[in-house]
Amino acid sequence: MNSAMKIFTVFLLSAFVMCVSVSSTNIVFAGIATGVGIGQKAAPFMLLSVEGKKIALESFAKDKVTLLVFGTTWCPACRHEVPALKGYYNDLKDNGLMVLGIDVQESKKKVNSFIEKNRIDYPVVLDSNADVARLYQVVGIPLNIILDKNGVIRYKDNRPPSKEVLEKLLLN
Repeated sequence: MNSAMKIFTVFLLSAFVMCVSVSSTNIVFAGIATGVGIGQKAAPFMLLSVEGKKIALESFAKDKVTLLVFGTTWCPACRHEVPALKGYYNDLKDNGLMVLGIDVQESKKKVNSFIEKNRIDYPVVLDSNADVARLYQVVGIPLNIILDKNGVIRYKDNRPPSKEVLEKLLLN
């Protein structure tokens, strides 16, 4: 291979490696890729609670098993799982469980009314522009995501997890 061809080959390989590393949206955190899939460290976000308080996932879920629940007030399946979520939160919060409701694209007034009517006692934040829903690739609601104590996604499904799954993660 002549020297011009060698230089061209090195250039192409360098360009390819550069493109691959630049196009990646994941950040490496302590050896675990950050993203939205099972086994990845949960992608960070910050949203406002219905009370107007900023809630950042990193501080909210720090060293806690956290159940993120994407939903809306108009979704029948979302409304149906509220009693189970309240039960999980009330039964397991003293063991370190955090629950965070993430309402997608609804008004603060509507969400507040739903919270009061259903006596929801876990925090609820407003994803007014669906930015976090897009980040987490929410294609159907409700979407339940469990983060372990290290912030790694261990469960992601449209059905709520069983209480046993939460208890097992709390023991680890």
